[in-house]
Amino acid sequence: METRSVRFRKEHQRQNTLRWIFAGLIGLALVLLILFGWFSPVYVADESMLPTLEKGDTIFYDRLFRHFHEFERGDMVVFCDSSGSILIKRIVALSGESVEAKDGVLIIDGRYGLDEHRYSPTEPLDIPKTRVPEGKVFVLSDDRNFGEDSRNRRIGCLDTGSILGVVRVRLRGFLIFSHDS
Repeated sequence: METRSVRFRKEHQRQNTLRWIFAGLIGLALVLLILFGWFSPVYVADESMLPTLEKGDTIFYDRLFRHFHEFERGDMVVFCDSSGSILIKRIVALSGESVEAKDGVLIIDGRYGLDEHRYSPTEPLDIPKTRVPEGKVFVLSDDRNFGEDSRNRRIGCLDTGSILGVVRVRLRGFLIFSHDS
């Protein structure tokens, strides 16, 4: 015959087990929500973002960033081009700014210079002066010799509404890097 305290202990153990299972399911749901609702993975399929990203890297981009923050110069962004391909590029000029490159120096609004030797070691970058329309940004590949960016008419100045998110994490093999590594 089971005593009242034994029955109470068994019921308590059963409730405790159910609490742990419930907490585990909630934790799993939160992890899945963060991984696939907030961040999205993208496989880097080309070498246009060398030296920052290599072919075969996996990046995770922040899908919610664009709803709560303004884009900044230097952000690596993920977007779809007109053919539906997912591209990763770096913002170099913002709405209302002018951008040009002369003799390998990127000039923003005639006053901001960025030495391009890190990005274009083989040939100097030259871009005719372009004014970035409101609601758009000017993006470039980190490998400036790879022309699938705002210099290409197919992409042009990129509408900020077409940006899917900002790169936050990069995976290479088993190594994890922050977005600005």
